Amino acid sequence: MRNFFIFFPLLVFATSVSVMGQDQCTVALNEAEDKYDQGRLYEIPELINSCLEEGFTDEEKVRAYRLLTLTWLFLNYYDKADSSYLKLLKLSPEYHPNDELDPVELINHSKKFTTAPIFYLTLGKAGFNFSHANVLLDYSISQSRNNTDKYKSQAGFLVGFGAEMVIYQNLRLGAELFITQNKLKLTDRHWDFLSTSIDLVHLSFSIPIMLKYNFKLGKINPFISAGVSPDFLISASAKNIEGSYTIIGETGQSEEFPVQPRPTINTTSMKNKFNYSILAGGGINYKIGLNYLVFELRYSQGMLNMTDKKNRWREDEDFLKGRSLKFPVGHVDDDFKIGNISFLVGFIKPLYKPRKIK
Repeated sequence: MRNFFIFFPLLVFATSVSVMGQDQCTVALNEAEDKYDQGRLYEIPELINSCLEEGFTDEEKVRAYRLLTLTWLFLNYYDKADSSYLKLLKLSPEYHPNDELDPVELINHSKKFTTAPIFYLTLGKAGFNFSHANVLLDYSISQSRNNTDKYKSQAGFLVGFGAEMVIYQNLRLGAELFITQNKLKLTDRHWDFLSTSIDLVHLSFSIPIMLKYNFKLGKINPFISAGVSPDFLISASAKNIEGSYTIIGETGQSEEFPVQPRPTINTTSMKNKFNYSILAGGGINYKIGLNYLVFELRYSQGMLNMTDKKNRWREDEDFLKGRSLKFPVGHVDDDFKIGNISFLVGFIKPLYKPRKIK
């Protein structure tokens, strides 16, 4: 309690001093603007320079640097005018003079500068996808004559980050790093008496490299993109393995007998570790302050066979465990490619770079 009575008055005093200092700087800025109107330009820098270090709010700093820029322009100190305007742009990268209210000297001077970002950071991007299989060759263990393999889409996910670089006006080159999960449900029927159901799950590192063209319309900015993505498999597995036998009894009626459920089986050794995809998509960048919220729809098509032909008949190093996928389930991986459509949401931060145009 004793410490409270010592430190509380000190805190109140320090706060009061800070508020008084800020009030004094506000008065100084108003006085400097009055001197500008009176043409007493040489007195302005001395009035406000100390408050630029500490005392002004960001809004007041913008006003002060604008005033200094005008002052140096009218006094023909062009290097100092450049320096003041660059400091203004660092505080407010999207500052533009008012064509109707600002002096023409400031308007013309502003045209010598740009803050257009060269780099954009995608600090986070995440979403979900739905995969589909393009079967190249059916390897059903029953050699089904009617290719009864049925691959159905299931929801997977992807999460990552990236960056973009402006290469010409509205055209950017981007690179991202994603962890991507693709999921498919495979249902099959063998010899007309054995039905099986398996979830196929693949987890990969993906590195999309894309060209992106942006349409700058204001707050909502559409874009289109296309590119290629090297993909590196992390793991593959068969999950939720189920099945049933159909047996016709002496009465001619059929009965279903379930296959004993199988545990998750690691199938990474059966897959090719490298693949690549072609990509195309589009979306919108929604402006929030100086940053963007991105909504994107993207299609990806794998170009190589997912199955390693040399290891098609192997699930893992443990042969006895590996057999459980083929017998009694009756599954052998087909030759197939994976494509998917993804919906992504992300956050983009432009790296503004105030600079004088050469």
